[in-house]
Amino acid sequence: MTDPNRPADFPGWSAFFGAGAGESGILLLLDFDGTLSEIVENPDAAELRPGNAQTLDKLSRKPRLTVGIVSGRSLQDVADRIALSNLIYAGNHGMEIKGPGIRYLHPEVAAAVPGLQEIRSRVSTALAGIPGVQVEDKTLTLTVHYRRAPARYHEEVESIVRSVAHPETSTDQYRITYAKAAIEVRPAVDWHKGRALEFIRSRLAARAYTIYIGDDRTDEDAFEAAQAAGGCGIFVGPADAPSCARYRLESPAAVSAVLADLSLR
Repeated sequence: MTDPNRPADFPGWSAFFGAGAGESGILLLLDFDGTLSEIVENPDAAELRPGNAQTLDKLSRKPRLTVGIVSGRSLQDVADRIALSNLIYAGNHGMEIKGPGIRYLHPEVAAAVPGLQEIRSRVSTALAGIPGVQVEDKTLTLTVHYRRAPARYHEEVESIVRSVAHPETSTDQYRITYAKAAIEVRPAVDWHKGRALEFIRSRLAARAYTIYIGDDRTDEDAFEAAQAAGGCGIFVGPADAPSCARYRLESPAAVSAVLADLSLR
């Protein structure tokens, strides 16, 4: 019996096109870290896997195929790392979106920026004595990375961030979310990668078969949104990891392979 919390192995594109998926176009959205790039110790060192830039460029030039990146990184950061002008980029979990024919900034997040700066200052001070921690200011959100910190500090890092941010999160101005070896502080707005997917789809590809590929907790909302629209989510990770996505790929290398295959169709 198939476990509903475990995605099935990706069956290959023939299973999609044989069922008529994509006849009205395809909207292909992907996470960056752990999907198009390998997970690295230092987030600043992340880059596209070899060949992915050429594949994404080829895909984006296909008729009736819209390609976008939806990342927790800032929009400018992820756009600079990919450097293809014909893609859609959604940064800060979709709070900011830009690309051919589309531009969006969540109307409520600007008011949250000063408070985030104050939280960043306090968090940086509180974590100064823990080795390997990086506090990343993404203007609209704040991420504390602790992958390079010794494992014995991981729970302490999360506890400190929750404690320092508590005055703001307790007033519903901000909320805390979790990613791989990272804890985030975001404005408490009803927006996430799933909402970003819905916005992009409504503006650019309302009838398209929607595919979302990602590897993290923050991608689960996008999997749900893609599947609610009649498309599919593809989780990147081990077979024993739970996800609401319909299908699974083992690694970023596997993502590169299936994207290259799609570019040839």
